Amino acid sequence: MFEQGRICIRCLLLVYLLLLSAPGSAQNFEVALGVSSLNGSAYNLLVGMADGASDGYVNGEDLYAPPAPPNPSFFASISYANDSWFTCYLAPDPAPQLFIIALQFMITDPIFIEWDPTLLAPGGEYILRDAVGGAFINIDMTGQDSLLINNIALTNLVLEVLPPATETFRRTDVNGDGSSNLADAVRLLEHLFVSNPIGCLEAGDANDDGGLNLADVIYHLAFLFSGGPLPPEPFSGCGLDPTPGPLGCQEICP
Repeated sequence: MFEQGRICIRCLLLVYLLLLSAPGSAQNFEVALGVSSLNGSAYNLLVGMADGASDGYVNGEDLYAPPAPPNPSFFASISYANDSWFTCYLAPDPAPQLFIIALQFMITDPIFIEWDPTLLAPGGEYILRDAVGGAFINIDMTGQDSLLINNIALTNLVLEVLPPATETFRRTDVNGDGSSNLADAVRLLEHLFVSNPIGCLEAGDANDDGGLNLADVIYHLAFLFSGGPLPPEPFSGCGLDPTPGPLGCQEICP
């Protein structure tokens, strides 16, 4: 107990506070595409999945695309659920999602498509391919940021997204061994002050305040050794966070 008390005192003497954040909650994603023609015209297309979204049209959340202008004119839109969209948000769903990127060329002008791989939610899969099984185009969008299409026969591209997996974790099980004990508090201190990152930030948020800092270490130690309150769920076993926040979890809950 004396050694445990010394560890608690050391914790209280540490006045450094570190807040960490990670991309949005489980299964949420956005894929934003800038589609332009060499004649200078451009369209911004966006597909996404968000908590509270509907699979139908919601004013202010989704944006229908108007009918394409007569050929030969440049145009781009998203085809999904028998509708044409500029912006389409869906309700969370773990199943793969397919979107058709419809392209209309301005005579023989190539079409340039660009995106930012760093904005794609980690844990998901994002594939852009042609509509004939990927014979001409088959791109992992996390490893590339643009595409030039100079074949006017490629009027449809398929965007396939496998949403990020649902994040389950056990609160305070920082080292991922399936239990909650002093080793987890020490592991969190290493993350905070020794640049030894942990893979599941949610597990370290012992007090469930949406941040990761010294207060979580103190809260956990108080529970272990001073009769402090039980950590909020999910604590008794692996589960979802009932109060989703900015932290993420990149490990499988044991």
